[in-house]
Amino acid sequence: MPKLQQLEFLQGLPLIAVVRTADPAEAIARAQVYIEAGFSCLEVAWTIPDAALVLRQLRQAYPNCTLGAASLSNPQMVESAVAAGAQFLVTPHTATELIPIAQRANLPLILGALTPTEILHAWQAKAVAVKVFPIMAVGGASYLRALRPLCAEIPLIPCGGIGWEDVAPLWRAGAIAIGMGSQLSSDVTLLKQQVAQARQAYQGLG
Repeated sequence: MPKLQQLEFLQGLPLIAVVRTADPAEAIARAQVYIEAGFSCLEVAWTIPDAALVLRQLRQAYPNCTLGAASLSNPQMVESAVAAGAQFLVTPHTATELIPIAQRANLPLILGALTPTEILHAWQAKAVAVKVFPIMAVGGASYLRALRPLCAEIPLIPCGGIGWEDVAPLWRAGAIAIGMGSQLSSDVTLLKQQVAQARQAYQGLG
């Protein structure tokens, strides 16, 4: 399947909520808040204790959402994410050795990278997209804008410390999607407003 077709789950509102907590029950509760607020695509960080159980429960409860596994750093983690029903896979670094596992499972793999060399290496290794992480530590939208001429054909998904004020500038700088986690509120009413404002901003980009 062509790479862009494997990213169709990002159509609509290309925001990905990253679920990362130290407690499985809290992870499920936060995921529920994100989904109620309007996110339809979530990553479950594999650093959560019993992350596989969290993902299975969320997949059962929210069949209309796209749920992936993130923070995957070795083959065992990828295998467990695949077995738990992950619909896409994300690494924090350029772990090209994980690509054959993802290909056998027929799942999109988004490799993490930061420098132009790492991004190009991840793309040439057959990642379907590249997670630019940690984006806000190196300049946010200005860094992504500087990368664009060098990585024109590569789908870039910035992640790491992104606040709501950063979302529209990152889209304008060329992000095909944005991963958000630490800056997301647990107040569903506030989060609904923020998601709605982001949706309006995204629609206005066209």
